[in-house]
Amino acid sequence: MLRKARPTGKKKQPKWPLRERGLEKWRLQLSSQEALAPLLAMALLTGILAGAVTVAFRLLSEIPAELFLSIPERYESLPTYWRFALPVGGALVLGAIYQLLSPGWRLVGVVHVLDRLHNHQANMPVANALLQFFAGAIALVSGQSVGREGPAVHLGAASGSWLGRRLKLPNNSVRSLLGCGVAAAIAASFNTPLAGVVFAMEVVMLEYSVVGFLPVILAAATGSAITQLAFGNQPAFNVPAIQLSSLAELPVLLLCAVVIGTLAALFIRAQRYLAPMQRRAPILRFLAVGLVTGTLGIWVPEILGAGYDTLELAMLGELALGALLVIVAAKMVATALASGLGIPGGVIGPSLFLGACMGGIAGSLANLWLGEYTASPGFYAMVGMAAMMAALLDAPLAALLAILELTYNPNVLFPGMMMIVVACLVSRYFFAAQGIFQETLRAMDKSGTPTWRAQMLNRVGVASVMERRFVVSPQKVGRSQAERLIQRHPLWVLVELPDEPAHQLLRAADLASFLQRVEEEKGAPEGSQAVEGEEPPVDLLKLPGERFAAAGLNWRSTLLEAHQKLESSKADALYISRGYSGMLDNDAAGIILPADIDNFYRK
Repeated sequence: MLRKARPTGKKKQPKWPLRERGLEKWRLQLSSQEALAPLLAMALLTGILAGAVTVAFRLLSEIPAELFLSIPERYESLPTYWRFALPVGGALVLGAIYQLLSPGWRLVGVVHVLDRLHNHQANMPVANALLQFFAGAIALVSGQSVGREGPAVHLGAASGSWLGRRLKLPNNSVRSLLGCGVAAAIAASFNTPLAGVVFAMEVVMLEYSVVGFLPVILAAATGSAITQLAFGNQPAFNVPAIQLSSLAELPVLLLCAVVIGTLAALFIRAQRYLAPMQRRAPILRFLAVGLVTGTLGIWVPEILGAGYDTLELAMLGELALGALLVIVAAKMVATALASGLGIPGGVIGPSLFLGACMGGIAGSLANLWLGEYTASPGFYAMVGMAAMMAALLDAPLAALLAILELTYNPNVLFPGMMMIVVACLVSRYFFAAQGIFQETLRAMDKSGTPTWRAQMLNRVGVASVMERRFVVSPQKVGRSQAERLIQRHPLWVLVELPDEPAHQLLRAADLASFLQRVEEEKGAPEGSQAVEGEEPPVDLLKLPGERFAAAGLNWRSTLLEAHQKLESSKADALYISRGYSGMLDNDAAGIILPADIDNFYRK
């Protein structure tokens, strides 16, 4: 039962060991919106963990491929029958694995991360992360037309969530650590820390604040440092610092952006149509993907795998116009089908691939229009990558910074910004496409974008707002015991009702007024002591005054969870429990009223 009021004069024993009490104080600090210093320490640990997991995933997806590929990603070197058999065989293996798992364990990728963040308080199941780790590697090794960044985002988010849950941190801090894990994973995937920060804030966390930014920046820098220790500090792609030759090329670039925005919208619509089919049998879905990918791979092997080698060739301007057209068509079909039917891979890499090829096509057409060697297809490929990534993910700033860090070429900024604006405008305004992740969530009948009020309430834990000046009491107490309760100067008395679904909250002032009236009516001289055994018990539920029905809530919860609990339980107040269950057999830590929540977001 709850800790009752103790007789005065007795020395209280410490409830927890010193170390545990220190952890409780630290967790209480993290429940506050301004807990920057402890959050930075946790962000550093998250960056190390997420970076290491991302590096391990990259090694797992690359080392087995070295057994049959002389050059990484060069699936073109495989015999024709292997180009077909490898995707089909990989799809069958994935289908068999998924078929053995329950539907809840099959959920992976960025969409799963967004769902767990916005609808489950950033609680990422470890089983799903393990599936993503191994199944994602199988998909990449077998040449499925997906990228490694989606799995990396899932693994980074799961690393931050696991760390927060392991240390029993409040939910608002676990949410922050999930964002830190995402930033570290993106940074470790491409050695792009700045793009990792903006992606985490723009796509996942959906917020911009100093307190939110600094831990994410630290985690991204840490993740980038981990990948540099493992793979060196070279940029992901070695391309020359080329630039726009003439402003006369702008119409070509803008027309290219219109086409890229249209392709992005078509890709998103395909995802919206295919995503509900993920509820069907995995073996059939994956086999269909493997057959289509394998068939296309026979004729267009450049689409197999993540395709970073082909992407670099496009940025170097070494692919002919006809080849680019065929590659774009085949890649669109293979990736849209793989992503829509649930192959455990990402779409960020394929978006860069498609954008680079579309930019290369525009550069070749510009040379036909303006004269040979006027435009650089490689430069067009770079800015095309930014436009496609921005339109597909609905992340313009993250796309621009990603291209800047991938190419180390500041000349992409001006034309890249122009193309991003046009591509996003076409995708969002003319086709009403809100980004592939949000559209997939809607197609799966899940909530994706929280309201501004929900965002604000999720940033703060109940432990930083709750009222701690209260006492706990049974329904009936002796008058001397009631007086000892009042001597502790509480604002509230929480009345324990073990057999009722809700407990009662009484204003301490009402109990004090009642005791004063009893004393006056009795006419006892001031300072006299009554014998507790001879006193009739005081029924706290029959005292004059207002009482509130109080439901339990775990102390790790956010203010949004408190608001939802009040609505679902129809209670008038909440008592915050230190125990995970939120039941009264654990020590109560504080009281939350609806006014406390309203006062917070109205500040």
